[in-house]
Amino acid sequence: MIAKSPFPKTAALYQALAATLGVPSLVPDDNGGIQLNVGKASTVVLFAQDDRELMVVVPIAALPPQPDYGVVLWLLRRNFYDSELGPFRLAADEGGSVVLWGRIPIEGMTGEALAGLVDALGGEAERVRGELGG
Repeated sequence: MIAKSPFPKTAALYQALAATLGVPSLVPDDNGGIQLNVGKASTVVLFAQDDRELMVVVPIAALPPQPDYGVVLWLLRRNFYDSELGPFRLAADEGGSVVLWGRIPIEGMTGEALAGLVDALGGEAERVRGELGG
């Protein structure tokens, strides 16, 4: 069974992603997100907000309670206009965890392309986690 979505294009993309990953199903969690484990310690979560785009969130690590100037500069620089992360940004949630997030258009997106994006985001999360010392 493939994760159900009220959005036909999103449901088709999820089905294509499941086929690409070679899994029988993609099941949403209690928040409606599809969680995909990437690498050793990363989870990429896909949220269908409408039939035009997905919100993608990657929890990374707790923000250090006393980050030094270099860490803060590096984190903030990742969000500047010439960042290679675009359309993704680093942010902190209400609990003080650093997250990588963005919205991506699904028009023309294939399961293979989405799988590649998920993999790249997992790698970026590991890089940021390393910079944070975790």
